Amino acid sequence: MFFNRNIKYRDILIFALIGLIGYKLIDNYKIFFNFFDDLISIITPFIYALVFAYILNPVMKIFEKKLKLSRGISVFCAYLIIFGLLTICMVFLVPSLVDSIGSIIDEIPSYVTKIQGWVMEAYKNPRLKEIINDIGLSNYLSNVPSSVGSVISSILESSLSSIFSIATNLIKIIFGSLISIYVLYYKESFIEKGKIILCMIFKENWALRIINKGREYNKNIGCYVGAKAVDSLIIGILAFIGLLIIKAPYPYLLALIVGITNMIPYFGPLVGEIVGAFFGIFVSWKIALITFIYLLALQQFDAWYLEARVVGKKLSLNPVTIIFGILIGGGFFGVIGMILASPTMATITNIYKDKEIKFINKNKGILEKLNKDYTNFEENDKLKKDKTNEETSKDN
Repeated sequence: MFFNRNIKYRDILIFALIGLIGYKLIDNYKIFFNFFDDLISIITPFIYALVFAYILNPVMKIFEKKLKLSRGISVFCAYLIIFGLLTICMVFLVPSLVDSIGSIIDEIPSYVTKIQGWVMEAYKNPRLKEIINDIGLSNYLSNVPSSVGSVISSILESSLSSIFSIATNLIKIIFGSLISIYVLYYKESFIEKGKIILCMIFKENWALRIINKGREYNKNIGCYVGAKAVDSLIIGILAFIGLLIIKAPYPYLLALIVGITNMIPYFGPLVGEIVGAFFGIFVSWKIALITFIYLLALQQFDAWYLEARVVGKKLSLNPVTIIFGILIGGGFFGVIGMILASPTMATITNIYKDKEIKFINKNKGILEKLNKDYTNFEENDKLKKDKTNEETSKDN
């Protein structure tokens, strides 16, 4: 017989049922994805609750462990502080940001006109016009004004839509914040149940590994992202004060951009400097240059002094590894992925190092053997080249 006798009819029915379900899912993928979207929409308040609880947990710990307050009072104080700060931001900061975005949208036609004037001035210079035509930039320069206008308007409109989407999701956010109170109060119970579920799904040693790596990842996030947020807040405040003194346009919006982008390693501060200088150009070249120099000096102050004091211990990562993590995280998860790139790559790197150490210990002498083989290969290659050169010289 062609069939394995150990396979029972029940197994055949199970395989057939799985195949039928898989076929129906593929055939009706739109219904499946709509169901998935509806499910995500339903559980969104619970996702918000977990995020709020995770953010507020360190604040609650300060009241509970440092000030020796009860769990209930600690949770109340944590929420009082956080929501007090959010209320201040909503009352004073958000209206200014909306006004800045609205005024930029209104000024887009004048920005486009100024850029067109700069392009026409460039064409008046014969030498510069010749260089532009030789390089082949004439077509691109003619499309620059409209492109800049469309890019600015699309970015600002998406920013406004994000603000309004937050307002529309306000009920879910409020519901999630209420659930997070319960999550914070009974956090030990939830953590214990999560560990039990892991042990039920995986073998004990694998469950322990996942738990330990989860603790390590949580520690990396707490050490890096939390401290980096404080660092970026200080940089944002200093940027706001400096931009007010310089009289740069839209100081609230630019300071917020500088603070948020400062959370992203390497690329972030540069983005803040370029955006600040870009909007300064439309006031005057002098304002743009002073804005760029000030933000560059602020970034250097942060890199060489402030970050070392506030963030303290680095994650000991290779810059190439961090940049790779930023690109991957940004591609899949946007700004949040870029911010979490460093602690994520640190955790992945530690997992790899553990595997590497185990492999080397298990295969002792493998590096020496590989190096020896490579040395022998180089020596043989050199001998072949010498022999070829000798034969060539003899023929000549």
